[in-house]
Amino acid sequence: MESIKAVMENKRKVIALLLLGFCLISVVFGIAIIAKGPFDSGGIGVGGDKIAIINIEGAIVGGSGGFGIFGLASGADDIARQIKRAGEDPSVGAIILRINSPGGSAAASQELHAEVCKARENGKIVVASMSDVATSGGYYVACAADKIVANPGTITGSIGVIFSQLQYSELLERYGIRANVIKSGKYKDIGSPLRNMTAEERQILQEMIDDIYIQFVQAVAEGRQMNESEVLELADGRILTGRQAKEMGLVDELGTFQDAVDLAAELAGIEGKPSVVEYGRKSAFESFFGVFARELGRGIAETFLENGRQGVGLSG
Repeated sequence: MESIKAVMENKRKVIALLLLGFCLISVVFGIAIIAKGPFDSGGIGVGGDKIAIINIEGAIVGGSGGFGIFGLASGADDIARQIKRAGEDPSVGAIILRINSPGGSAAASQELHAEVCKARENGKIVVASMSDVATSGGYYVACAADKIVANPGTITGSIGVIFSQLQYSELLERYGIRANVIKSGKYKDIGSPLRNMTAEERQILQEMIDDIYIQFVQAVAEGRQMNESEVLELADGRILTGRQAKEMGLVDELGTFQDAVDLAAELAGIEGKPSVVEYGRKSAFESFFGVFARELGRGIAETFLENGRQGVGLSG
């Protein structure tokens, strides 16, 4: 019996040491990545001959983003810092926004849109390169660029705003559950899933959605040099292929990521092969555990529903 306990104790010690070693390696790996900075695939660029690649992947959210249990998210704070750094770097002649996002938070998308506009004011050429998806908030960011390049099969568009909630007061009543709410004002719990929404509350929320929607339409009209009336005809939430978007004036060129690089170099007057600098590149460690977190989150999401989740979003 004693020998079994000793073996188990030794196993626990080995596992603890392995976990400790793994954590130490992770810290060292992370410090090395941070110290390294942007990944340059083309050597040292001077005189504005660099092209900065900034990836916008997954849902666009406020804060730092990263890998959550429900998948990848692009934090507006991190992406905005990357755009700002590239916009103020005299060795950068052009910026490519590689977008693969269904959208997300309205405010976060607006922050990135504003930062792209500032980079252009600093004299940088900005080209949006659409990958699989660039809808809603993803398109909001893209429309601030000088040019937009999409694959023919890219899914884009979805110009609109949405607010949704689950309402489960009848379910609670069925099981005899009551909610006691103490609030400072009649609208403080607006959108609560614990009760039915009133007509007044619905009107307040609709006005809020309409205001953000008009801001979106104005941003598209300004960025694409279109009349607001033209944008309104397309801004009904519909999704489009890249080819359809080009026919409607929402995309400039059909092509690949490399085509976007070539276009950015041409617009920036970069001769020869440009130096390509990738900002915010993920390490192998981050990529591995990002996939793990995403798959874990997918399994959890399939098992449980996020009851009562609220928020105003620009999502496809």
